[in-house]
Amino acid sequence: MPSNPLLAHRAVAPRFIAALLAAGCVAFPTQGMARARSDAPAAAPVSRDPLVIVVSLRKQRLTVFDKSGTVTQSPVSSGQADFPTPTGVFSIIGKEVEHESNIYEGASMPYMQRLTWSGTAMHAGNLPGYAASHGCIRLPYSFSKRLFDLTAVNTRVIVTHDDVSPQPISHPKLFAPAAPEGGSAKAQPMVSAVGSKVASLAGIAPAMATEAAGPLPLSAKANARLAQTAHLFEAIKVAEGSRNIVWDKVKTANRDLENAKADVDRSNDAIEAARHLADKSRRAKKSAESQLAGIMRKAEGRTPPEALESLSKAEDAAETRLIDESNKLDAVLDHVAELKMGISALESKIEVAETARRALDDDLKSSNQGLKDAQTAYSIAKREDARLAKPVSVFVSRRTQRLYVRQGFDPVLEVPVTITNPEQPLGTHVFTAMGIKDGDLSWSVVSLQSPTHGEETRRAKAGVDGRGATAAKSLDRITVPQEALDAIAEVVKPGSSFVISDEATSEYFGSGTDFTVAVR
Repeated sequence: MPSNPLLAHRAVAPRFIAALLAAGCVAFPTQGMARARSDAPAAAPVSRDPLVIVVSLRKQRLTVFDKSGTVTQSPVSSGQADFPTPTGVFSIIGKEVEHESNIYEGASMPYMQRLTWSGTAMHAGNLPGYAASHGCIRLPYSFSKRLFDLTAVNTRVIVTHDDVSPQPISHPKLFAPAAPEGGSAKAQPMVSAVGSKVASLAGIAPAMATEAAGPLPLSAKANARLAQTAHLFEAIKVAEGSRNIVWDKVKTANRDLENAKADVDRSNDAIEAARHLADKSRRAKKSAESQLAGIMRKAEGRTPPEALESLSKAEDAAETRLIDESNKLDAVLDHVAELKMGISALESKIEVAETARRALDDDLKSSNQGLKDAQTAYSIAKREDARLAKPVSVFVSRRTQRLYVRQGFDPVLEVPVTITNPEQPLGTHVFTAMGIKDGDLSWSVVSLQSPTHGEETRRAKAGVDGRGATAAKSLDRITVPQEALDAIAEVVKPGSSFVISDEATSEYFGSGTDFTVAVR
């Protein structure tokens, strides 16, 4: 067997390789793979436009569409009979260049693009020319890499039995962006997430602007939102300035306190030195006193007259020495007393400095909290701006007769809708905002079910007009509350989608997903 480019960096035992092949989640260049690659398409061009991916299980083919039509196609290998690939409306909810299955003993799934949290994904794998996987959608290795680079999280993926394709549609009930502030879109300056001066300053992604779609005119609410986030960014500077002022005062108070303590330490050192000097003076004074006492004792005895004169001189010298040593001792003791009095003043200074420092604690705590609050508010606003910059997904269910809105996979709105003749099916229709022109969105639609009891639409024979009419008639029957229309208008943009179904969301819908709808 030729070397496998996917596992060239691994040493895999032949028995383990066989097990991985049996699991159906590893790409090996077998003969079937070679046949599949022989008719693989040329490299898919990189597109910044919204995409719709359609997987036909019957034709074992994946097709990528943008606003201009087909971008690229590739053969696939979907789930075998015992492990079928679920059909319905999905979106890419996660991407990993290198992924190992946690279901099939760590089987390699290169360029994995997850469709469900229960294990369905698109990834590079073995293509024998027929459905052979355990539910995933296998792609040729080189194509899977190109597709990985082409798509984004939230790209819509439709898995159906028949081959379908998006068709352009225009309808007054399809969502439109909110009117730009001050008038028509043509009269408004275009502001983009990349080009906005404020956005460049504060790292803001305006709700109505996306890099993929290019600049969009901002509504009054979007401009207000942008201004609010910019204000929060500036508030951080103000809070930081206030905190710095208090912090400078704290540093000054700390410095005064440390200086006062240092002065006390120096005074204590001087007192200790003076005490040593006082001890020395006491010893010298005691010595002078002993000397004088000795002379006095000698003078009181029978001393020859000639010796008295010598003793008198010695007495004078001893008394002089005693007076000097006493004066020295008194001076040292006076110095110690002065130092002790100075320490009392310094200790009072320390107490004042400590009081001043403690008084600043509340100010410092308050200013630090103010800065933290400003940073938190800005961080929340940036996250909200980032979410608002993402495409919005809208879902209407005839079963629940409600409209649901998600953005960035997060639920943001749920309202009841009015459906004319609710007992009659609507079918399943997936509308995608493919671009913008003259301030308005251009939409495409994929109709997956006919409005007659869930039978598959005879769209291959009906043609474009038939499909468009079916979707249009379903839209005609749905009335959305004005407040919901206004809210959606503020965030709808290219890449946004609108799904209509007779049923509720499928079993694959949940936290961290877009709306998923089952299709029989």
